[in-house]
Amino acid sequence: MPDFIYDIPTATLAIVFIISTLSAVGVGIFIGKPLVRLLLGSGPDFNESIDYVTSGFSLFYGLLLGLLTVAAYENSERVKESILNEATSLGSLYSQLNIYPEPFRSDAKWSIRDYVLYTVHKEWPAHRKGRILNGGYNRAEAIRRHLAEFEPQTRPEEIVHTEVISSFQEFSDSRQRRLAGVVTAIPNILWDAVLIGAGTSTLLMTILRIRVRQHIVLGSVTALFLAVILFVITILDRPLRGEAALKPEPFVLLWSRSMVWDEPLSERF
Repeated sequence: MPDFIYDIPTATLAIVFIISTLSAVGVGIFIGKPLVRLLLGSGPDFNESIDYVTSGFSLFYGLLLGLLTVAAYENSERVKESILNEATSLGSLYSQLNIYPEPFRSDAKWSIRDYVLYTVHKEWPAHRKGRILNGGYNRAEAIRRHLAEFEPQTRPEEIVHTEVISSFQEFSDSRQRRLAGVVTAIPNILWDAVLIGAGTSTLLMTILRIRVRQHIVLGSVTALFLAVILFVITILDRPLRGEAALKPEPFVLLWSRSMVWDEPLSERF
C-alpha cells in the first residue's frame, strides 16, 4: 500500500475506501455491464456461467483476504506486545538501580528517564510518519555504556549487576522488535493481488443480469463490506504508522507511576 495512505486521517481514509468501492460498483453496473454484454452476449445461462466462475474466484479471494487480515492482526499484536515488554523491562531495570551507590544510581536513572521522554515525545511522532530517529539508539547506547562502567565490589553487587544487565538485554531485544514494527508491512505484490482481486470481484458482481435497483442495493452492500475489510487490513498492516497507530501508553504509565517522582519538583508536571 502506498505510504502516503497513512498520512490521511483515519476517518477520511475510511470514507475514501467506501467511496472508491461504491464508485467501482456504479461504474461496473452502468458502464462495464453493457460493454460485457455486448462482448459476451446475454443468453439464458449467462448468470449461471458467471456464478460458476464467481464461486471458485470468491473462494480463493476470500481465503486471501482472511489470511491477510489474520497476518496483519498478529503483526499488530506482536508490536503491541513488544512495546509492553520494552516498557516493563525498562521499569524493572529502573527499580533495580535503587541498590546501586551514588552518584552512579542517579546518573543511570537520569539516562533512563531521558530515554522514556524522548521515546514518548520525539520517537513516537516520528514512527507515525514512518521514520526511525537515531536519538533513541544513542540514548539506549548511553545507558548500556553507563552500566558497563560499573565494577561490582562485592558478591551481592555482582549478582544484582548481572540481573540488571539481563534486564537491559530484554529491553534492547524488545526495542528492536518495536522498531521493526515501523517498517514491517505486507509486501506490495500481495497488495497488488488484493486490489486486482477486488476489481475482478466487483466486475463479476456487476455484470450479472439483475434488475437495476436490486443490483445497486446488493452491489452497494457487498462494496461496503469489501471497503471495511480493505480498511482494516490497511490500518493493521502498519501498527505504528498514521493517526490510528498504537500509542505509547506503557511508557506514559511507567513515567507517571515510577519516574516522574525522581524529577526535580519544578519539572514533574
